[in-house]
Amino acid sequence: MNPSPPPITAIVLQQAPAQPWQVWAAFAPLIAAAVAGVIATAALWQRRRSDNRAEWWRRAQWAMDAALSDRPAQALMGQRAIYVLSGSRLASTEEFVFLRSATEDPIDAVQDDIDDAPRGRDNERQENEA
Repeated sequence: MNPSPPPITAIVLQQAPAQPWQVWAAFAPLIAAAVAGVIATAALWQRRRSDNRAEWWRRAQWAMDAALSDRPAQALMGQRAIYVLSGSRLASTEEFVFLRSATEDPIDAVQDDIDDAPRGRDNERQENEA
């Protein structure tokens, strides 16, 4: 019969402290997921804004077509739609001015711009002299 080895009485494991790269490597999947989440959120935000701008422009085109209609009721509705669309966060001031100038009577548009213009010293002096 073969002699049996003596029983092992104790196993002592000694582990070295973790290296800094090992600590960062443990968090790498979490960091990668966070970066991917930020990129996906930014892409969705940009797409949503782009879709909203496209829809705004589609409505603006409808409003321009309606404002230039021969039927007075439809033309008035188009002008009101342009006014409502101008209050949107999606509209820039330049686009609103373009829409107004393209659809209003040119003489009325110029008169409205003159009335809305800030008054300078020259305008005040002329009013005082009158």
